[in-house]
Amino acid sequence: MRIKQFLTEDVNTHLYHIEEEIIRNGLVGAKSAVRYLMGLVDMLGGNADADVRATVKWDGAPAIVCGKDPLNGKFFVGTKSVFNARTPKINYTFDDIDRNHQGGLAKVLKYAHRYLSGLNIQGVVQGDLMYIPGMLKPERIDDEAFLTFTPNTITYAVQKGSKLYDQITKSKIGIVFHTKYDGDTMDTLSASFGVDVSEFGQDSNVWYDDAYFKDFTGTATFKQSESLSLKTAIQKIDQLVDEVPMPLWMKLSTSKDFVQYMLQFINSQIKKGGVTQDPKQMMQQYINYYRDIQAQAKEKLKTDTAKLKRDQAVAVMGKLFAENERGVSAIIRIHNATMQIKNKIIKQINDVQSTKQFLKTDQGYQVTNPEGYVAIDNDGQAVKIVDRLTFSKANFSAQKLWAQEK
Repeated sequence: MRIKQFLTEDVNTHLYHIEEEIIRNGLVGAKSAVRYLMGLVDMLGGNADADVRATVKWDGAPAIVCGKDPLNGKFFVGTKSVFNARTPKINYTFDDIDRNHQGGLAKVLKYAHRYLSGLNIQGVVQGDLMYIPGMLKPERIDDEAFLTFTPNTITYAVQKGSKLYDQITKSKIGIVFHTKYDGDTMDTLSASFGVDVSEFGQDSNVWYDDAYFKDFTGTATFKQSESLSLKTAIQKIDQLVDEVPMPLWMKLSTSKDFVQYMLQFINSQIKKGGVTQDPKQMMQQYINYYRDIQAQAKEKLKTDTAKLKRDQAVAVMGKLFAENERGVSAIIRIHNATMQIKNKIIKQINDVQSTKQFLKTDQGYQVTNPEGYVAIDNDGQAVKIVDRLTFSKANFSAQKLWAQEK
């Protein structure tokens, strides 16, 4: 399979970056990050029984939820609005689609209903729609012939003459499944990442796939020495995690201000070009950032009491860092080391030559890497594995091919 991707925007999802878990969930998040990293290294080391698998982030739209209603066994399609608390928009028929949706979205859902109903989907699954009739476009890129489709903000290009090209050419719609739902009724379904599509059967009208990363060339596999080196680095992170006092983990992870503004601060630094690797410098930069945020908020307040609370918040945060300098510094080192190892893993996966990606610019297509991946553990829990430094700068606007309902 050879697919080219043309990235035009960094697509955010509800998933969190692996290193954000350390800030958001303290000790539990840090241990979770270590477990994900170790599992990914195992996977790339050729361990078939690795505790973690990776899925590729496909940029399809809209999100399609479909399958059989667990209560009545009827096939349905919809968007995430099938989970609306008050008025779930579950579409068993075309009449339901006309009643619940309008315009381009209704057209898309009718195609989805017509063709996905032919698959042997027993439960409820979610996928990203890649194309419908009229979206496939022959195009020459770098003097090669491709079949392209742009479901959202990335243009995917499949090389002419490949097996995938033939499959897609014959199909009516394409979809990549990534999430499954379990439960006895629609309003009690629980989600988990990863879908086994092996029992969905074959229908030439539908090109579908799961999102799991597949190394078709074998070039993504770590050598034994590379795996050992990364595992040693991950073990050092784990040791550093244990050195941070439990009360400090608890205090920071339960501090709404610390979690909210530290994540905002890190994002602001990434957009500027990267996070400093000096823990003390990063601590001071954060305190300055937090002080500026509170000062801006204080300017909008009218009462002295409210303004005083802002000043007190800055003083409390400064005191917390000053009294726990060693522990806070260790947490920052854990965060930054996690990002570094994550990026090495991403690079290894990106080196697979079966796919190529391009950034769409005013001057044409610029070679780049995939946006990222999703790491999934055996319990279906997941985190994003994304090169944030690269893709925070690729946040261009793009016209959607259909209106998506909120």
